[in-house]
Amino acid sequence: MTTTTAHSTRLHSQPEPAVEWMDVWSRSGSKYRVRAIVLMLANIVLFAGVAGFAFWLRSGQVFAPAREGYADLLWHTFQGVGEAEVSLGSLLVEPISVQDVPIQIPIVGLLIAALISMPILVAILYRFWSSLPMIAVVGFLAVMPWLAITLLGSCLLASVKPFRTRFRFMSALIGLVPAIVYLTLAWAGTTDAVVGKIDPVDRIKFVAPWVLAVVASAVAFAIVLAIAKIVNYRPGAVTPLLAVMFVLPVLLFEFHVGRDELYYRLLERREQAYFMEVDASTQWEQAAMLAWQQHPLPRPSWDAVRQVEEEKWLFELTTDIGPRQSELTRHQLQLAQGCEEFHRFFPDSRYVPQALFLKARALDRRVDVGEFRASKWIRFYDNFPSVASRESWRLILVNRPESPLGAVAGLRLAQLHAREGEIEHAMEKLGTLIATFDTKDLRVPEAHEPGLFEGALAQDDPEQSLRIARDRVVLEAHRLRDLLTANRDPIYEYDPISGSRRPDDAFRVGLLDFDPRHEMYAENLQALLVQYPNCQIADNIALELASAATTIEDRVRRLESLIADHPDGDAVPEALLRLGMAYGESDRRAEREETLARLMREYPDSVWARYAPRYVPVVATVEVRTSTP
Repeated sequence: MTTTTAHSTRLHSQPEPAVEWMDVWSRSGSKYRVRAIVLMLANIVLFAGVAGFAFWLRSGQVFAPAREGYADLLWHTFQGVGEAEVSLGSLLVEPISVQDVPIQIPIVGLLIAALISMPILVAILYRFWSSLPMIAVVGFLAVMPWLAITLLGSCLLASVKPFRTRFRFMSALIGLVPAIVYLTLAWAGTTDAVVGKIDPVDRIKFVAPWVLAVVASAVAFAIVLAIAKIVNYRPGAVTPLLAVMFVLPVLLFEFHVGRDELYYRLLERREQAYFMEVDASTQWEQAAMLAWQQHPLPRPSWDAVRQVEEEKWLFELTTDIGPRQSELTRHQLQLAQGCEEFHRFFPDSRYVPQALFLKARALDRRVDVGEFRASKWIRFYDNFPSVASRESWRLILVNRPESPLGAVAGLRLAQLHAREGEIEHAMEKLGTLIATFDTKDLRVPEAHEPGLFEGALAQDDPEQSLRIARDRVVLEAHRLRDLLTANRDPIYEYDPISGSRRPDDAFRVGLLDFDPRHEMYAENLQALLVQYPNCQIADNIALELASAATTIEDRVRRLESLIADHPDGDAVPEALLRLGMAYGESDRRAEREETLARLMREYPDSVWARYAPRYVPVVATVEVRTSTP
């Protein structure tokens, strides 16, 4: 009896084997279950914030399902992973490119690391089914369904037998493999869309975010799994790091990029979408064919139907009641309103002048009807300013007088002043513009050489994306100033140029009131010669008529006649350049070289002589050097 009791005592005195906790749900106590559910919900909410931020960086909107056309956007993501606008690579390209704003590299890298690592960690620590809400968040809130599908496979590999291992960090790394494959595809898609068009040195900027995402994901795995091991897989290991990985990209963006950067880039993208060049030839042919087929028998000739359809399209493009012109007007107003809202919300942004530029340029947009008639392309131009854009140009010139924006603003205001008969104001602005921006060879002054870190994170000039042709602006300024300087008529004064707006005289239009792209431009010029017989700008009008000629032969004939009839006219230097170019188009090389050589010999100080070497480099070298300070 004593022996039995002693043996029983030894059995009860042995310690119970330790419980091996496998994951958060291994603890069956109610307090652990409640805590696990609460923290899981907190993880989903935080993760939804990460997804919303990822979508906001692409669209300017936080909650994707509230966006108009959300279903179409979601569907388009399944059509071609390599397309920049629907792929993960869009985060690197638009609306903010890592090439222009390199600080986006760590922002995007950390953001993608959070989107990849957190579902995998939740699958390991909370079991696979717990990761499904996060995967859904990636697909439907971040609008990255391809990444969501990839993460579904990653979570299965990391947490479901027979793929998972007892070494959880190794399971996490195995789960990371599909994500690495997806990031590689995203890199390939971005390469096809953008990287192949840039400097090879800058290509590292487009691969760096994905490398950072992979490294940051591995670091997140190590930190969270180590914490989970230390706390014996109690709930709460994921939430702190998820919060950090959410807050850190947001803070980096807020303090080193700024919301104004995003919303300005969205304005630029909207302008490109609104005023995109469109090849309407196929649509026009289909419309003509449909109209021809709907005619009762016997049908009119095919050419007659095509001509009617062309006139119909032209009417819609040029009249306010036409649907296409109404669409242009709506786009102009929408973009102008967007620029005004940007100015109101970000009054201190460095992009305010650029937004004003977009607004002014939008208000000046017109459809190039002549281009449509010739090629059936719908294209726009903006070099004939509208009175509606005056205030925007004025604000730009006041705030950025020495920038390329100020150059364009000065030219547009001078054009408006000259058109309204305010010649002194126009001359003042043109003189300032030329003195500021005409550097003869148009070389850019040497800039400050940034240090290594400064250069890596420095943002590009915000005006660079506007693609302002400064030499073109300077040339137009010279052209207008020469016209005003040389053509104060002894009889009509400036009326043939700017029209008559004197209170005691009937209103009359002048040369500058006519839009050179208008279909009636040649007829208006002929009427101007009748209205002002023997006026001093007869040679300038002849030059405009030659430029408006529809055939190369007619252009050559008119230019030759101008030079012969007005040998002392101020339009002769430009006429010589245009005649040389026309000879080149006609493959009359000897005459081209002779004409351009004459231009550089007789008018060495003319602005037009600077452009002759582009068309006849052999004869230009010595003579241009003698005329250039």
